[in-house]
Amino acid sequence: MPYKTIPAHVFHVQDAGGRRYKVTRYAWLENLAAEGQPEKWNEFWHLLLTENGGIVDPVEDDERHFVIDGTGTEVALVEGETAGQPVVAA
Repeated sequence: MPYKTIPAHVFHVQDAGGRRYKVTRYAWLENLAAEGQPEKWNEFWHLLLTENGGIVDPVEDDERHFVIDGTGTEVALVEGETAGQPVVAA
């Protein structure tokens, strides 16, 4: 069963001081199609990373707030941005 990792979505977050961070949502996909059939990709895991490689963790029960791992910096989605949805590619 083949696998691939793709940069699925880019969005921006901002800390309390107004500094913005670009975050990329990487998706791990697996091909669910039987051998010889057209590809049917399905996301089974994802990871959010800043441009500098900081892991971005969501705050529990809050889709708009995150913490940057390692620094503990609390950030929120920039107005009009979305953190993205799971990738399901046919």
